[in-house]
Amino acid sequence: MEYLKSKWRIWFRSLDGDHDNKITNEDMNMSAKKFEEIRKLIGDKGPSGSEFDNTNWWNNYIFRKGPGVAMTMDEFVGALEDYYQKDKAAFRQEMERCFGDISAFVTDNMDRPIQEQEFAFGFKVFGQEDAGQVSKAYQLFTAAHGQPTVRHIVDAWVQFIVDDDENKQDMIKEAFGN
Repeated sequence: MEYLKSKWRIWFRSLDGDHDNKITNEDMNMSAKKFEEIRKLIGDKGPSGSEFDNTNWWNNYIFRKGPGVAMTMDEFVGALEDYYQKDKAAFRQEMERCFGDISAFVTDNMDRPIQEQEFAFGFKVFGQEDAGQVSKAYQLFTAAHGQPTVRHIVDAWVQFIVDDDENKQDMIKEAFGN
């Protein structure tokens, strides 16, 4: 369990955009601005008419004490732990929806290749701005999959959040350098 909790702490830090050790509506608003930047970057490559409801995403998957209710790292990790231990299969399904919802904003083609610039920007949205670390992560994806696709990225995020086998390579964990 400690391995998963260490990854959930990484995820928390990636969501805590203002680095005040709690996730709040301010972090959600910072996230919304980053998603607008993604929309500009992907332009015509994204699905037509696709809008990402950032508030809904945060309320469904991040704010685990209720819509918009701020959480400390311990509260966030504890809520994930409770749900994971209650029903691992349901937890996995929720995380598949969580990251699937983001991917649907980017493309309706899960097999669409992701270029390195998009990859780097996507990690920036989740708080990883160390270009060297992101480049290393992109190389891990290309070594494993050739040209990474949206599906590869989504699957890697789901693995990062739900997989408790620390012997498996975890590309998202490596991307964050922790």
